[in-house]
Amino acid sequence: MTESEWIERAGAKINLGLKILGKRSDGYHDILSVVQGIDLADTLHFKSAQHSSMTCTDPDVPCNGDNLVLQALALFSQRAPISCQPLAVHLEKRIPVGAGLGGGSADAAATLRALNALHGHPFDAEGLRVLAAELGSDIPFLIEGGTAVMRGRGEVLRPLDWLGDIYYVLVYPDVAVSTAWAYGHVDLTLTDQNPYTTFVNSLSGGCIDCWELTEVLENDFLPVVESAYPIVATLRSHLEQAGACVTSMSGSGSTVYGLFDDRNAALKAEKKLRARGHRSFFCQPLASDTHN
Repeated sequence: MTESEWIERAGAKINLGLKILGKRSDGYHDILSVVQGIDLADTLHFKSAQHSSMTCTDPDVPCNGDNLVLQALALFSQRAPISCQPLAVHLEKRIPVGAGLGGGSADAAATLRALNALHGHPFDAEGLRVLAAELGSDIPFLIEGGTAVMRGRGEVLRPLDWLGDIYYVLVYPDVAVSTAWAYGHVDLTLTDQNPYTTFVNSLSGGCIDCWELTEVLENDFLPVVESAYPIVATLRSHLEQAGACVTSMSGSGSTVYGLFDDRNAALKAEKKLRARGHRSFFCQPLASDTHN
């Protein structure tokens, strides 16, 4: 950080399994998911300005009121107990858009963290999470990251200690999946009691063993997205052939990932997939409070 600029990293998340438990009266869905922050990240630059504005390295990202970054700026200014300075925000975009990795949500969470720091921390962590929940379901988790069980519409969180070494290879198939579309096509009859929910509900002591979790990994969106976009199944097959212990999809898609127990094997797989022309990433879990 310099006197004229504040830089904030916005780490992505992956869903290690996701079950839809039912539709709520408010139109949202209750979910159950183990969610984890990873070191794939966007970077946001904040500078003092006459008027708040936004630019982005990705021309496909809207830089208007539809963007969660500007919505976070507006919300913080409305709710902060102090006068807030206008800021120009520049977003270096690395997390794919519409990929199930929470990229836009991560950017909003990073904006709230940066604004809070720049204005002397008028909100504690819980206060930031309350603001975040007004902007989006998974933004409260991305305020601090780490690993957690996510319930409700995504705002009810139980932090977990992550046990075990694991490496991820993510592959984005250049298909943006609308979360609303995915919810509209998922078969809710498939979400009764199952090994994944039983395992997650049985967690005690605040710890989770990564390899025990992989034995019961399920994502209710996966059959829907694979049916509509066969490339998702193809990429999972490529990851399996490259040595992944388990493969799945994050959130409502379309990013697929492979879990590896060996760092060199994961790096080799990522390099191979990239050589095939796929947009791939080698990633590791990111502990909470390690965004900067």
